[in-house]
Amino acid sequence: MNRHLFHHNTPLTGLIIAFAAAVAASAALRYGLMESDALHGLCAAASDDWRCAARRYAPQLFIDQRIGWLALAAGALATATRIPVLAAVAVISGGAGLILYSADHAAAGLLLGLIALTSTRSRGRGAY
Repeated sequence: MNRHLFHHNTPLTGLIIAFAAAVAASAALRYGLMESDALHGLCAAASDDWRCAARRYAPQLFIDQRIGWLALAAGALATATRIPVLAAVAVISGGAGLILYSADHAAAGLLLGLIALTSTRSRGRGAY
């Protein structure tokens, strides 16, 4: 039985789509809101624009590398327990953390999540 990686019914396809969506949303947040020169001028003038509010509160995701720590913790737990959902959380949050200023911890969490998924698939256990 030959299962193709991108077959529309595999849970792995959903993980790939979720990973791509998390990376795209993180890039939009970082480059569209946080590092936007146009918004810098608008928000400096104490604007009530929703983008300025998002720009004020978005750093809570990555202050103290929170998203990277989430990826690392989920990856470590997934490696120890082989729970596919934890591995998926590690992969998705790791991808987001690579973009959102938490690359050190996020990269390790992403890698641990991928290792857990690989070992779960090779043993034939779990959803991934």
